[in-house]
Amino acid sequence: MYAQAGADGLAMTGTPEARAVAAGQLIRQATGGDLHAFEELVRRLQGRVYGFAYQHLRDLDEAHDLTQEIFVKLFRNLARYDAERPFEPWFWKLAANTTINYRRKRVPLPTDQSADHGIGGEASPARAHDPVLVDALAQLDPAYRLPILLHYYADLPLEQVARSLNLTIPATKSRLHRARALLRNSLAESEEVDNQ
Repeated sequence: MYAQAGADGLAMTGTPEARAVAAGQLIRQATGGDLHAFEELVRRLQGRVYGFAYQHLRDLDEAHDLTQEIFVKLFRNLARYDAERPFEPWFWKLAANTTINYRRKRVPLPTDQSADHGIGGEASPARAHDPVLVDALAQLDPAYRLPILLHYYADLPLEQVARSLNLTIPATKSRLHRARALLRNSLAESEEVDNQ
């Protein structure tokens, strides 16, 4: 009960450093066997992880499956987390690697399910984003898509994106720059097609 009260008082909002400290405290409690702390961590990360999975797969059911697989991997790898280091880069690296492995297992390409709704009648993530942008993101090579999703969707600073992907900060900036250029070109081409 004491651990639960401590977990409830931790916020995952605020600066990235504050989120990393709060998540680190929850992870330390979860590593010690506190399932309530792990459940709280999952609850706080669930929306961002599902959005990350959906943006990467563009399939509602597959995104739910991938989200679950990411949290299962997190639970199984809790003992590997170094509490002296920030949690978010470690976690997003785990999520990115799980996503890459998950995509390798998948054979069919994703279908557009923008008309579907999420659990509980919530609008799907596709409704929150321009479908043309979602399609353009899906066409990006994962080497460019992952930095974009981690930086802009998961709201990680460049340093954490770089650590999550085992890149230097200049390499991360370069990939983000290249990805934005590719997206601009793709969106411009889509606009030209629509205007004809």
